[in-house]
Amino acid sequence: MKNRALWLAATLLLGAACTASEIDVGPASSSSGQGGASSSSGTAGNSSSGEGGLGDGGEQNTGCGEGPECASGQVCVDGQCLPTCGDGDPCAAGLTCCAGTCVDLATDLNHCGMCGNDCPTPDNMASACENSMCTLGDCDEGYFECDGDSATGCESDKECSCTPATTQPCYPGPAGTENKGPCKAGYQTCNAAGTAWSLCYDFVVPTAEICANNVDEDCNGVSDDVPDIDGDGWTSCDNDCCEVGADCADPKLVNPGAFEFVGNQVDDDCDPASSDANAPPPCSTKADFSGLTAQQLAEAMDLCQTASANDPLPQKKWGVLKADLLRADGSKPSASQLSGMRNWQSAVLVNYGTGGVVPQMGPTMAGISSGRMRDQNDSGYVNPNGGSTYSTSTNPPAVYLAAHGNQLPSSAGCSGNCPSGSGANDAVNLKLTIRVPTNALSFSYRFRFFSSEYWTYSCTQYNDFYLALLDSSAANIPPDHNISFDSKNNPVSVNNGFFDSCVPKGCYSCPSGTGPLAGTGMQVGNTGGGTKWLKTTAPIVPGETMVLELMVFDVSDHVLDSLSLLDAFEWSVQASGVGTGPVG
Repeated sequence: MKNRALWLAATLLLGAACTASEIDVGPASSSSGQGGASSSSGTAGNSSSGEGGLGDGGEQNTGCGEGPECASGQVCVDGQCLPTCGDGDPCAAGLTCCAGTCVDLATDLNHCGMCGNDCPTPDNMASACENSMCTLGDCDEGYFECDGDSATGCESDKECSCTPATTQPCYPGPAGTENKGPCKAGYQTCNAAGTAWSLCYDFVVPTAEICANNVDEDCNGVSDDVPDIDGDGWTSCDNDCCEVGADCADPKLVNPGAFEFVGNQVDDDCDPASSDANAPPPCSTKADFSGLTAQQLAEAMDLCQTASANDPLPQKKWGVLKADLLRADGSKPSASQLSGMRNWQSAVLVNYGTGGVVPQMGPTMAGISSGRMRDQNDSGYVNPNGGSTYSTSTNPPAVYLAAHGNQLPSSAGCSGNCPSGSGANDAVNLKLTIRVPTNALSFSYRFRFFSSEYWTYSCTQYNDFYLALLDSSAANIPPDHNISFDSKNNPVSVNNGFFDSCVPKGCYSCPSGTGPLAGTGMQVGNTGGGTKWLKTTAPIVPGETMVLELMVFDVSDHVLDSLSLLDAFEWSVQASGVGTGPVG
């Protein structure tokens, strides 16, 4: 027992002298003293030789995995030889024994702050244990943490757009319309990945304006301002039935102000009551000789539709705005003069004579005369070759005179240059103020002129005139405004080139003969003659207000009367120039 105690004391004394190695002490010597001999000879662990009880345990290995293995009492951890720990093997200062290994709880990813506390290592994101706390760092280059969940790491290879589940206002309507009228913003939500916003919800954007409801549907700050999409002056609230090309071929020509062009399969005037298949029924159906109004004469020549200058836009149609019976210079007649015009100088006719002179369109035609507008079969007939006088004397229209040096122009007939006369006597002037259809580019009408000046007073200063003066903004209207003339620009008189219903005399060949004069009174004594049906065409401006004056008057006297038949007024969608020629 004494020897065992001495061995333990020696062992403890040697352990105290060692710092980085284990002490290996052999068994104690026997009582015979043989150990002392080993000691003197150096075989029992002479300290001077370095081969005593410390042995190789005095060396500290610092690398493992490759090269030398760790020394006894150490373990290889992540390429480093670290002290083991356990019973009798404490860890160095600052280290903690975790699962048989000494670790630094302040920095170890697997034992951060406490044994077994593994720090998370999310994908594509730096992680560390700092001061015993797990921390996450920046994303790896090219990756982004968008979903707000660090556990998923830097999960996106696209830059983040938003924070998941957050919302923001959105407005997909045109700029400047938000918060006007009913228009308002909606909202959109960030998706769970934080990479995109959702569609916009719960917004209100402009819609088509609804008529007369006091709501600003198009959100421009003004209620009920329905736009005129096609620019024709009417909107859908004004009964415009075609605003866009999807509804008709040419929206600008389709509106309440247009005339119905029969057969084009389009409701041109936006009025279901007007037929596209059939012409409208006639508005003048029977002869009338007394108390006539200018409007009745317009209707007899197939101008049936009337209009008012103050028509509201939905009802603003084309039509005759005003019809007057005036004197040649445009002045109003006296009561007695107007009575003569209404009861004798004008008529609604179903025929003129018995020679086949009948209306060109519909059952009636209008007639105006410097004498009595009658044929031999009509009550009140007076032979035009002698005629009737109404003691009305005025000047011809000022605009017409101004274009001809302030006098009536001479004529260049087959007899040569004919002298001009003066004055406008026993005149009757049918003046029509008309709102032009918005789809009309021209109009035409037909007339037929008769005069008892033939043949006695042909090519003299007594030659009566028929004028058709047009006031329009259209281009190429003649300076004197007269649109009815012959190929030599002669006004319509006994000297014009269309005078061909007559008894031949001199240079007048009269190719139509006297048949059309039968029963008119113009054939009496082989005096008097007339033209065939002629058609005058002229341009106008769509939607404008035009004025047409159709007049006949005696020149230089009050006898030997002349007249004109008027019929078949028509609008056209085709452009035209100014001209007159035979019908057919």
